[in-house]
This record gives sequence, C-alpha cells and structure tokens, in this order.
Amino acid sequence: MLLALVAAAIATSPRASAGLFSHKAAATPTPSPEPSAMPTASPEPPDIAIPRLQAKLKANPNDQQAMTELATQFLQINRPDLTAQLSQHLLQMGDKTAQVYYLDGYAMQMLGKSDAAIADLENAATVDPSNMAVLAQLAGLYIGANRLTDAERIANRGITLNPTQAQAYETLGSVQAAEDKFDAARATFEKAAAMDPKNSAPLMQIASTYAAQNNIPLALQSVDRALVLDPSDVQSLVFKADLYAKQHDDAHAGAAYDDAVVAAPTDAQKASILVRKAAYYADEKKNSLAESTFAQAIAQYPKQDSLHAAFGDYWLSRKNVTNAIPQYQAALAISKDNTDALARMGQISMQSGKMTDAAGYLKHLVSVAPDPRAFAMLGQVYSYLHDYANSKDACSKSFQLQREPATLACIAGADFELKNYKEAAQIFDIIDANAHDYLDQNPQFLYVAAKCYQNTNQKPKALASYKRLLPMMRKGTKAYKEIASEIAMLSKSAGRSHS
Repeated sequence: MLLALVAAAIATSPRASAGLFSHKAAATPTPSPEPSAMPTASPEPPDIAIPRLQAKLKANPNDQQAMTELATQFLQINRPDLTAQLSQHLLQMGDKTAQVYYLDGYAMQMLGKSDAAIADLENAATVDPSNMAVLAQLAGLYIGANRLTDAERIANRGITLNPTQAQAYETLGSVQAAEDKFDAARATFEKAAAMDPKNSAPLMQIASTYAAQNNIPLALQSVDRALVLDPSDVQSLVFKADLYAKQHDDAHAGAAYDDAVVAAPTDAQKASILVRKAAYYADEKKNSLAESTFAQAIAQYPKQDSLHAAFGDYWLSRKNVTNAIPQYQAALAISKDNTDALARMGQISMQSGKMTDAAGYLKHLVSVAPDPRAFAMLGQVYSYLHDYANSKDACSKSFQLQREPATLACIAGADFELKNYKEAAQIFDIIDANAHDYLDQNPQFLYVAAKCYQNTNQKPKALASYKRLLPMMRKGTKAYKEIASEIAMLSKSAGRSHS
C-alpha cells in the first residue's frame, strides 16, 4: 500500500513533473527595474573570497562585517540558503540595518518565500526610507504579489525622495507597465532616459512595453535606440533576436542571435545564447536546425556542460530518453555539479525503477543546490528503498524550504513505517485541518492516516477516515472488502462503548 502511495505521489506531484524536461526559450524581459544590489561583493572571485571570510569568522564568530560580506558572496554563487542562514543570524544578533534586511529579503525572494522577502524589504525601507535599491526591489516584489497599489505608493515615494535619480522613474514606469498603463509607462521611461542619456535600460523598458502589446516594429525601434548607446549590450541583442523570433523571422532571428554570441564576453554566455537559438528552432518545429545548432555549439564550446544539459532537455522534450541520457552524462563528465543534469538523471532513474541510481543523483543534487522539489523527490526514492529514516529527513528538509501538504504527508508516511504512530497521527491532523481536500485527493495517505489513528486508539477518527475512503474503492475488490471490514469492526466497537 505504501509503495502504491509513493508511486501515486511521484506520478501526480508537480515537483516531479511540472516542466522539468521541457525547454523553452526564456520569456522576453518584463517591464521591471533592475536595481543594483545594495551590498557590494568584494572584487575577489568567490573561490578566494569565501574561504578567506570563512576563516575570519572561524577566528571571530561575531565578526558582523565578515558575516555580511560572506552572505553577499553566497548570493553571487546562487546559494541563497547559505545567505539566509547568515542574514538571519545577523538579525538575531541585533544587526538590523537596511543592508542586512536587504540581503535577507533578496535571499528569501530567491528561495521563493515572497511574503518573508516583502517583510524584509519593508523593514529595510523603514530603516533607510530613501534608498532607491531597496525601494525598487520592494516595488518589484509588490508587483509580483499583485499588490499594485502598494507598488505605486513605493514608486512614488522613490520619486519624491529621489527626484533626480533616473532609477526612481524606471521603478514608477515598471509599476505603470504592470498596471497596463503602457502610454504612461513609456512617458515615465522617457523621463528616465532624458535624466541619464547614456543609460540604455529605460529604452529597453520602452521596448518591453511595446512587446507586451505585441507591437514588434516599435519594440525593435526602441531596441535599436538602445543599441546606438551600447552596440555590444548582450541583453539588448538577445532581446532583439527574441523579437524577430516572435515574428517567426528565421533569417533575422538567427543573425541577431549570432550577433549576440559575438558580443558575449564569456563562453558560458555564448553557449546560453546558442541554446536560446536552438530552442527557437525547436519551437518552430525545425528540428534539424535545432539539432545542428546544438551540434555546432558543442563542437565550438566543448567544455560547456550547459550545452549538453540543454541538448538532453531537447531530446527529452521529444520523449527520446535514449538520446537524452548520453547528453546528461556528458554534462556531468564536464561538471559533476551540473544541477540540471543531476535533476534529470535523478528523475529518469526514478521512472525506470533504478532507485539506487536515483538516490545517488538526487543526494548529490541537494548537496550542491538545496531545493524543495529535489528533497521531495529524494524522500520518495528513499521510501521506495525502504529507508524511511532518510525519507523522513529529506521530506522534512523539503518542508522547511517550501511548506506543502505533499511533503508533510511524506513525513507522516515515513513515521508510520517507523512506527511513530503518534507523531504521524498529529501530522495528519494538521494536514486535514489546513488542506482538507489533500487526503481526499490522495486516498493512499487517507488509508495510512486511518491506520495511524487505529494504532493510537483514536477510533472515531479512524472510523471517519475509513468512511471517507470506502467510496473511493472499487466494489468487490480486496481493498474495498478490507476497508468495509475495518468500518464494521470499528462501528461495532463504538456501539459497545456507547452501550
């Protein structure tokens, strides 16, 4: 029963299936500000700065400056979980500066905890009311939360307190664009452009508003204005290529992507642009062009693991697992820490029943990039392997990062197998109180809940759970007869108790 439970969870969980294998060209830029992060990382590369700062903290665990710098460095290497540990510790130590709140908010946003991020940025804005980096970030969070009135209030505060800063007008323009006030947004962005005539960002924001209205010719005109100011700006060149792609203009799109490749300063950026170009051809159902683009890119940049991972995604999106696996393996041969390849190989191994292999890939994945979905998948794998202690640990870590009933149920299921019936029953109470439909939609867990209630002598709850479960069973089956028998027994016991 528990194996069926886990199978159902894997089959239906959005963690396991939502877009994991699909590869689409990234969405075009949205009309939102790009505030420079208030904390500034040291000029040292992270592999030098991080050990140096860790050594300083080892010598003096209360060195708040080193702690702040290290938290910033962790953001640079995409480890918001480690940043949050440090920023939370700083706040507990009483270091409640705008900078620390900003760091914590930025980390929370990256971890998907938007409410916590907003609270942090609101605190930062209270401590430093005129800081434009803080106000721009907070306005963006309000936009993401669809709190447009609050976003507009913050953007207007930015202009009131910073009337000579172009970023203040960019922020207000982003809010107006989010409100579909495109004409007003463009006028505001033009003000920002006039205040900072060497900055191409406001012109790109104008292009984004035209793109949002599907007015590609005017969007292209705005991009060309931006490229006059900065002809080698990679983001602008890629956006231009994306606009041609929206028009299904192969010739101009392909040439524009190639221009962006030439302008890109690093092989990693060049590779990502070529992946975008290949994705465009794939979306256009021109598979031979997509495959040749991938092949040429890999030949030109053989040390870019991201190319192999993206090529694997391409094959997997076409349900060609045979061709996908070698690409993921090639990516991991170049970089054993490639998170995309680890995630895909983990899921492929799960789906093919190679659970030991899946555990290896996913265990490495969460050590490199702790992610609630990856921890949840790892918990499922451990459950299949009957390693319920590790299953509980993985699902608990997933729940700490992202509170969802599925991972809480995973913890309860592991507790059931470990005979921690009391704890499991308490968890099922919490699930039923806060996500009542979840158990009805996942009858396997409803069965486990009933068993936990029986084992803790909570007969009325067990009886109620079985009664909810019975209509979900097919009459005449062994499972139906078992549940009906449990109901009869508990009902009879209840009757004796009543009498």
